[in-house]
Amino acid sequence: MPKTERPSRFRLPTDVRPREYEIRLEPDLEAGRFRGEVDIAVGVERKRQEVVLHAAELKVERATAHADGVETTARVRADADAQTVTLRFPRPLPAGDARLRLRFSGRLNQHLRGLYAASADGRRYAFSQCEAADARRIFPCFDEPAFKARFRLAVTVPDGLRAVSNSPIEAEHDGPDGHVIRFAPTPLLSTYLFALAVGPLEASAERRLGDVPIRIWHAPGKGHLTELGLEAAAEALRRLEEYFDIPYPYGKLDLVAVPDFEAGAMENAGAVFFRETLLLLDPATVSLNEHKRAGEVIAHELAHMWYGDLVTMAWWDDLWLNEAFATWMAYRVVDDWRPEWRLWQGFEHDRAGALALDALANTHPIYGEVRSVAEATQNFDAITYEKGAAVVRMIEHFLGAEKFRDGVRLYMRRHREGNAVAADLWRALEEASGREVARVAQAWIEKAGFPLVAFGRAKGAADRVLRVRQERFFADPKVAAARRRDRWPVPLVVRWRTTDGSSGVDRVLVDRAATDVTLGADTRLRWYFGNAEAGGFYRVLHDAADRTALLEDLAALTPVERLALANDQWALVRAAKGPIEGFLDVADALGDETDYDVVEGLGGPLAVVDEQIVAPESVEQAHFRGWIARRFGPAFARLGWVPAAGEDDPTRLRRAALLRLLGGIAEAPAVLAEARARLDAYLEDRGTLDPNLADPVVGLAARVGDEALYDRYRALVAEARTPQERRRFLLGLAAFRTPATIRRTLDSTLSPDIPTQDVAFLLMRLLGNPAGRAEAWKFLTRRWAALRRRIPPLMVSRLVEALPSLREPRAASEVRAFFAAHPVPEAARTLKQSLEVFRLNAELRRRTAPELARWLADRAG
Repeated sequence: MPKTERPSRFRLPTDVRPREYEIRLEPDLEAGRFRGEVDIAVGVERKRQEVVLHAAELKVERATAHADGVETTARVRADADAQTVTLRFPRPLPAGDARLRLRFSGRLNQHLRGLYAASADGRRYAFSQCEAADARRIFPCFDEPAFKARFRLAVTVPDGLRAVSNSPIEAEHDGPDGHVIRFAPTPLLSTYLFALAVGPLEASAERRLGDVPIRIWHAPGKGHLTELGLEAAAEALRRLEEYFDIPYPYGKLDLVAVPDFEAGAMENAGAVFFRETLLLLDPATVSLNEHKRAGEVIAHELAHMWYGDLVTMAWWDDLWLNEAFATWMAYRVVDDWRPEWRLWQGFEHDRAGALALDALANTHPIYGEVRSVAEATQNFDAITYEKGAAVVRMIEHFLGAEKFRDGVRLYMRRHREGNAVAADLWRALEEASGREVARVAQAWIEKAGFPLVAFGRAKGAADRVLRVRQERFFADPKVAAARRRDRWPVPLVVRWRTTDGSSGVDRVLVDRAATDVTLGADTRLRWYFGNAEAGGFYRVLHDAADRTALLEDLAALTPVERLALANDQWALVRAAKGPIEGFLDVADALGDETDYDVVEGLGGPLAVVDEQIVAPESVEQAHFRGWIARRFGPAFARLGWVPAAGEDDPTRLRRAALLRLLGGIAEAPAVLAEARARLDAYLEDRGTLDPNLADPVVGLAARVGDEALYDRYRALVAEARTPQERRRFLLGLAAFRTPATIRRTLDSTLSPDIPTQDVAFLLMRLLGNPAGRAEAWKFLTRRWAALRRRIPPLMVSRLVEALPSLREPRAASEVRAFFAAHPVPEAARTLKQSLEVFRLNAELRRRTAPELARWLADRAG
């Protein structure tokens, strides 16, 4: 089949297009069912005897068409595999306007897709989740993003229940089957943005931004947790209106805290759904990281009101147009609102994760052909979100912030309430900036991977001339040279410092395999840093002399540059482009680091060394953990466990980061014992522990906890005062290490006590638990059929991604065999990536373990 052709079973014909849906739904929360009727106004381009719509897990009881004043009854044929229903009429429908009417029924499912059942505190709810293609599980429809239409919804609910949807309530009245709530018609929307929440919901006090009312809807008794979320929403909305120069387009803004929800949040137009942890926050107990994360996610979803909802990708291969821009915009908005949070510095953690994924042979381009819904689901990953955001940021820097904004505004005005593709954006940016954009952008969007940029002093040239080479970076050292020959137009930003103390930054676009770059220094260079502010999506290989000079003058680099230096050194170790000693030298030099993001960033690579390179419970592991304790312990001791009066947030976060190194990786006995002791005081009075230490203390205490403490955690999950506290103790269950507690946690994943949204997270935590990973894998394979019903599609990929924690090569063989027998289409690429990581970890272990042992021996204390 030619590459440009897509299987017809996954795409609907385009000669019948919806214009408006009139939907009547009657959910029965007690019986777990719903019924409904939908009238769809369509335009028929040519005579059609058959009309195909999407429908999944629905029983279509009757279907008719009204055209030219005549009603015709259709014969309905369902195709479960294609998730469609075909309406066949006795006579062809004429070209022109027609109205399809379908009566249907379905079940409120337990899979967090379509219209699903949820419960909290003994109360029943129904919520929708339609992205990528699950509106078809609620009502028959044209369930593709290009089929935008208006929606008129009426919902019948039992007395006392509330309903929230995309539009404001237009009217309501009591009917024979319950209370009928009719919502105003929406603007043009794609079906994946349809929203409905039904249950005993309560609303916060209204906050207004101009004419837009903003509310948070939540389960009863949680109204006192809404203020921080309302503040974040209002601050983000104001900045987004200013940036796009288009007023918020959906009349009202409801944010709904959902007690059981697969994703972090969902950008339904006018009714944005969130996990409770990202919307309901207690100012007295929330940690700074929890507050920052909530602010960023709220801004991300509200950015979608323009990027994604108002202007929508034409098909899922341009998903990045939604997600990359919303990710980038969220960081921009929150950084403007709360600059002290240093969100762009924190973005380095996300960039590092995307670089690690994109270094695999089994990566994918930001833009790639999507043939099916399963393929679309696979693209909700770090490549689409974080790599996409990093590339958007590079393009903004390349064009300048104002020209870039002007191009975005032009793009929005042209395609408002319509669909667009990447070329539409490039065209608008080129018109606004007067610069070539498509060639530069397409190289980054349409090509998998990224470059390794190697710097060295140019031979025979002045000291300020650097020789720059690029090749595609792979984490696999065995990838052939021929596959590394890709080239990118790389917007290099190089920071430098001379021997006399002067400094500067140079910008140059490099698009050849090798080129000389002349820096603006007037005297001899002391050092250069090849990715200033870590703004570029590439890895850097500095020559040995320059790396030594950088380590001697680390304080001259910004915190995000120090973190990027460490991350680059670790990536070079993985790819056999540098010795493990090089990374460890950088980590050792950062032992007195005062920036929390840098300390936090070291945790990832150091954890890999502990879990994948040194053998469990070996002498080498003891030496490695001892080095961590010696190098980072003094800094923690100086800070102590209790914040000083008036202590600032960065210091509090550094304490937490150091605790995770010393307790979480080094497992220093004194630290674990103290965490256990402080837990008891925390359980009696939450005010005795800095909120930023709550997560690590709860997790570390569990490692040395017994069944009595486990029982206490189980009780605390049920009695939690905030969503964050509930999540903290729930995930803490997976940190216990006794055989009995591990078995109980595994069994709980099949119990209704654990919401569907949390099942995969518990299993992932157990796979990361050295005492529990083997049992977790056995449980997963033995109870897969039951677990599969409790793990939604997006979370299956996350679970498969965690499997390399199993470590041993034989486990890789078991994983490969198991998923060959139990295929998961929406995680097909993730499975390939996980098997690749298994292999790369084994190669890394063989290659670096002797070097690591020698380095540690030289520093034995």
